[in-house]
Amino acid sequence: MRILVLGLDAPLGFSLRAFAAPLMRHEIIGVDMDATRWRRERQVKKLVRRQSVDLILDARLVTQIDGVDPVGQRDVERTQWLAGLAARDQIAYFFLSSARVFSGTLTRPYRETDQPDATDPVGRTLIELEQLLSGALDEIFILRLGLMFGGRRPNPLARALDALARGDRLKVSEHARGSPVHVAEVARVIHGIIDQIGAGAPRKGLYHYSGIGEVNAYSFMETVLANASQYEPFKDARELMELTSDGASTGSSLSLDCAEIRHQFGIQQLSWREFVPRAVQRYIELYAEG
Repeated sequence: MRILVLGLDAPLGFSLRAFAAPLMRHEIIGVDMDATRWRRERQVKKLVRRQSVDLILDARLVTQIDGVDPVGQRDVERTQWLAGLAARDQIAYFFLSSARVFSGTLTRPYRETDQPDATDPVGRTLIELEQLLSGALDEIFILRLGLMFGGRRPNPLARALDALARGDRLKVSEHARGSPVHVAEVARVIHGIIDQIGAGAPRKGLYHYSGIGEVNAYSFMETVLANASQYEPFKDARELMELTSDGASTGSSLSLDCAEIRHQFGIQQLSWREFVPRAVQRYIELYAEG
């Protein structure tokens, strides 16, 4: 299959490309994040029709919510352009969404059948995009992901290590919980799904994926620092991290129930913990001085 990846220069894009190279089962055509900030529909049309692709893998929004650029109506408009072209040219569409479509008020992991109820701007935009794509396309595959992390910027783990390397104090809450997932693990899952789609599996559906195990943000960072403290920039970083309540009296959880993707595609979850050393090491390789 010829796959157009939107956001190939993002952390997930690097993992997708690295995972695909030795397999050589699909042709990856990449577009960097800056090149996806289209101002006119004709720019999108030129890109899609020039490449003659079988599937659009849209990783823009899950990358953008971890960066500095706000998610908003321009992203909705661009997605509408993409959806219209995909519908006219009968191109399958694979959209990466996030657990942030939910409010976090449930005491159990969220299932695909649960109604998205986020009220913050990012969550509302993601809900709008999911509804837009589902209404415009017969073949739309939506994969909601847990909190993605990795050693390459931008993502929350790298942002936290940036702050600690500068000597800034890092306030982390124990009220916010979820099930993280490493970008390389997401790449493995996406390739597994696309392989099966290429072999005749349904090219539409709504699924959840995250790493095994719910953890609060403070405990997640404790795990990160347990690995990072062996490197010079972070030997004393534990003293810079402090617990904050954020004024919250109750916790929120964005954990995802991933049973459906296992039943449909045979994809087994892996623990997020086993990927933390890899993420920290990659960060050190890319950004640590000396």
